[in-house]
Order: sequence, then C-alpha cells, then structure tokens
Amino acid sequence: MRPAADPNAGEVYYRLMTRFMLNQSTYTLDSVLSKLTCPLLLLWGDLDPWVGPTKANRIKEIYSNTTLMNLQAGHCPHDEVPELVNRALLEWMSNIEPQVCLRTL
Repeated sequence: MRPAADPNAGEVYYRLMTRFMLNQSTYTLDSVLSKLTCPLLLLWGDLDPWVGPTKANRIKEIYSNTTLMNLQAGHCPHDEVPELVNRALLEWMSNIEPQVCLRTL
C-alpha cells in the first residue's frame, strides 16, 4: 500500500499542518539549524513541484555540516524511490564519524 493511500493520511496531514501553522514563528529554519551539532543529510527531490532547490541551497548556507543528495523524485523521495533513499542513507552513514547528537531542539 502506498502511504498516501492510507485511510488516515488526510487526518495525519491536517494535524501536521495545523501544528506547523501554530508554531511557525517559533521554529524558523535559522533557529532550528543553529541548534544542530551533528551532520545533516538532505535527500532532495529534483522534481519537487513545491519546494525548489533554492531552499536546499539556503539550508547549506546556514548549516555548513550539510550533505545534499539530489534524487530524481518529487516531494516525497522516500515514497517514490525508496531504494535510492535507502542506498543514499547507507552511503552517507558509512562516511560520517559516529557521534552523539542528542541536544534538544
């Protein structure tokens, strides 16, 4: 079954967006990224119709410990090309030093 076809997908999406809108001023991109202390992997769908590559580049500007992997996918690469996402994650994890990153955002 595709995750978006799950009968609860609409309710989950509604709750996520409601929470996001309520906390939008609290959690800005800059404020969240400034608290990170560990490597960050961005798996970016080159065909994403909603969030373009400008946002990925902005994240890399703000947080230099970012690795960007572009995938031939849309907004949800984990759903669209899970085999590429898994391969990218395994490759990335094999190249980073084991670290503890438990700081609360």
